[in-house]
Amino acid sequence: MLLPTNEGPKRLIDAVVADPALCDDAMLGLFLAGPFLNMTLEGARLAGAGLGWITNLPSVEQQDEEFSRQLADVGLDRGRELACLARFRAQGFRVAAVVADGPGASAAATIGPEALIILPRVADFAAGFPSLRQRGAAAQAVAEAAAGAGWSGLLLGLAEGSDADHEILWPDRLDGLVCRPRPL
Repeated sequence: MLLPTNEGPKRLIDAVVADPALCDDAMLGLFLAGPFLNMTLEGARLAGAGLGWITNLPSVEQQDEEFSRQLADVGLDRGRELACLARFRAQGFRVAAVVADGPGASAAATIGPEALIILPRVADFAAGFPSLRQRGAAAQAVAEAAAGAGWSGLLLGLAEGSDADHEILWPDRLDGLVCRPRPL
């Protein structure tokens, strides 16, 4: 599902650039492990539209280890995503790195993102939306690994839209939430 079978990010970037109002206080998620993104050109277009944030979403970080190894064999891995995020950061964007666990957080810390977004692996959704306990354990592991790597910044976790109104229920260590998409 992650392999490019269409125009890739170009169609999404075209839509964002065509409506700069979409860029106000927004973070754009792009599949950064894909080989067809012209980062110099698209970065300039997005900066010109006023976009401030980029993240690697969807991310290979969410895949199981076996599939991740297969992607790494062809250079479509976490390292590529992080290198692309670092390039966007060098172009003046703020970046948020998607991580699933402690090792992912340690790797992401090396590029100095402004935020880490903790997302469960695809397999964690097999029985439905991951529990608060699962998401809390992941937040704890990511926070500890990131701190151990000398990183400090915003820590964001996945939540249901209704969770945003009840901060007391958020997993410890989170600074904010990324809510599941919903139809507008």
